Amino acid sequence: MKTKIKKLIMEGQDFLVTTHIDPDGDAIGSAFAFAFALRSLGKKATVYFNDQVPYRYEFLPGPQITHTMPHGMYDAVFVLDCGSLFRIGKGHEGAALLKPLVNIDHHDTNDLFGTVNLVDKKASSTGEIIYRLLKYLKITIDKNMAENIYTAVFTDTGSLRYENTSLSAYRVCEEMVKAGANPSQIAMMIYENHPKERYLLLGEVLRTLATYNGTVAIAHVTGDMFEKTGTNSEFVDGFVEFIKEIRGIEVAVLMRELDKDLYKISMRGKGTIDVAAICNMFGGGGHRNAAGCRIEGTIEETRRKLLDALCAGQ
Repeated sequence: MKTKIKKLIMEGQDFLVTTHIDPDGDAIGSAFAFAFALRSLGKKATVYFNDQVPYRYEFLPGPQITHTMPHGMYDAVFVLDCGSLFRIGKGHEGAALLKPLVNIDHHDTNDLFGTVNLVDKKASSTGEIIYRLLKYLKITIDKNMAENIYTAVFTDTGSLRYENTSLSAYRVCEEMVKAGANPSQIAMMIYENHPKERYLLLGEVLRTLATYNGTVAIAHVTGDMFEKTGTNSEFVDGFVEFIKEIRGIEVAVLMRELDKDLYKISMRGKGTIDVAAICNMFGGGGHRNAAGCRIEGTIEETRRKLLDALCAGQ
């Protein structure tokens, strides 16, 4: 696959780079690093994100982003950190018509939608795969690329503490530090630089926390909570991890209201239950210990559907 990708890059000139909706550190870092790499080769790289970059990642060096799916012909479209094409957002119908479509990802539930699929389910992150690809292409990784790749690996491994934290992940981080990434500065900007409104929102969310059989914890966030605290959806990033930290909890769930009777589900596990398989029941996906989906129904109906699915999955 790397040979095919190299051929596309070397023979092409104009590329589109995109990732999934509600982008996280791995999605943003991978897309930015890859765009910088393409430009270092004298290529043109347009970066499309459906959504804004969350405040905690605004410090990352990055190219200009468009939030409208570009029209026109590209020599290749690179879709990073995305298990299914529809997850890039509003522009996915147009992207599906563009060929070749290069799918670079590490999710367990990736559906291999690309013309070329560079999918490594054992990789800690898409950032790790991008690192290997840049080394294969003999691209010199500069400070901008290094900060983005380090952030991608660091965040998708939960600060190098999740089960996917491999020896390879540590080695990539080491190489990125050598190339100019500052670990303490990056950690501070991601984890110690929140507006106070985030904690007002967290207080509201934790009031909804309920546990079931001592092993499942579920909380929710609504539009009214966002309005009350002057926040929005990007402020909930990391909340489900707080819930996961409760002693004895095997599955943590955060339900976020998207619209009337529609909820986005973020689910985390500690290895005993495959949460990707649970989310797959609702058309979502992810990894064994970190996955998501969307469910239609009232808040009570959504909670019941989740609990029934978790019981069936045990």
